[in-house]
Amino acid sequence: MKKTYISLATVLAFSSSSLIAAQTLEEAFKSGKVEGHIGVYAQQYDYKHAQKEGFVSGNIALAYETAPLHNFSLGMAAWGDGKLGEKHDGNYDSAIAKKGVLHQAYIKYDDEKHLKAIIGRQEMDFMWMTDFVEGATVELSYIDNLVLTLAWARRQAVVDVDEVSDFEKMNGNDGVYMIDAKYTPIAWLEINPFYYHASDLFNAPGIKVTLSFEPKEDFKTATMLAYTKGNSDIAGEPDGYVAQIEQGFEFKAFNLGVGYVKVDKEGTARLESFGDQMPFEDGNYIFAPDAKTPYIFASYNIESIGVTLGAMYGETSYKDAGEKFKEKEFSASIGYEVIKNLEASLIYVNVKNNDDTNGDSYDAIKAGLAYKF
Repeated sequence: MKKTYISLATVLAFSSSSLIAAQTLEEAFKSGKVEGHIGVYAQQYDYKHAQKEGFVSGNIALAYETAPLHNFSLGMAAWGDGKLGEKHDGNYDSAIAKKGVLHQAYIKYDDEKHLKAIIGRQEMDFMWMTDFVEGATVELSYIDNLVLTLAWARRQAVVDVDEVSDFEKMNGNDGVYMIDAKYTPIAWLEINPFYYHASDLFNAPGIKVTLSFEPKEDFKTATMLAYTKGNSDIAGEPDGYVAQIEQGFEFKAFNLGVGYVKVDKEGTARLESFGDQMPFEDGNYIFAPDAKTPYIFASYNIESIGVTLGAMYGETSYKDAGEKFKEKEFSASIGYEVIKNLEASLIYVNVKNNDDTNGDSYDAIKAGLAYKF
């Protein structure tokens, strides 16, 4: 699943804590919060073994959430997308499979202390469950320094400037269950065990540990280690795992980091099929069987002029039909706040793959402009 360094049009999330509590139903609707954006996006891929292709599209999103009434609120958000131009078979209809979608529609209860529950279409951002899902989540924080999240998701969709999908079933009608705990026993340590279960498909226990230090003013370090075991329930499909380690450094407005991702020689047991938190722009083979991916990334924020620069490089060694291949990916990005609420971004991606049969090498340019309100 693709990741971008700079969101061209962040899809809207709300928190009832930002809204003043209402006393009546009428007041709850009148005092609700409206947000949205209108933007344009363009991408072009120049392949080594195929012709150039790309498209230009316009996109718009509108979201609304009522003010909380007795801790309850209603929210919804809609996304629309339209093609403005296309070069050759630019992949627009495949990438933007759904031209209009109601990607959020939920009822939320939030006492702003110990309990938050959401039922309906909502955004998720967990280790292996991301984007927008249709289901239910319950977040419990009754114990100090511990946040426990229980979730069930039956459908999932991707909604962003470069990809819009319909809500598709997750594991048929059974959906996927998740338990995620974030425990911070001391300020510099977060322990995040989790468990995913898809009936008759797989179960996946895992853990993520993050150590954050600030040895001196304006200098921070963050060490992350994660491991997830995928246990397949499908006859003939082997189990697998994904392991990741990352070390980051932050000095004032500059960030630098290195990382490494390793996949079991048998693969992931479909673990990544519901989303992932990998930092690559494309990352085509990062989850291939026996894949090994070292990477390095950097970013710099020039706050005085509203510019953010980013770059990343990684090499993925993987196997396909018993043969070894390598794919190298370099990406660079720039984001610029043209004026207040008007943001522009540009991403360049260079991919080199030595697999002439199943892989390809290419250069890609992705650009966007969005006004948020």
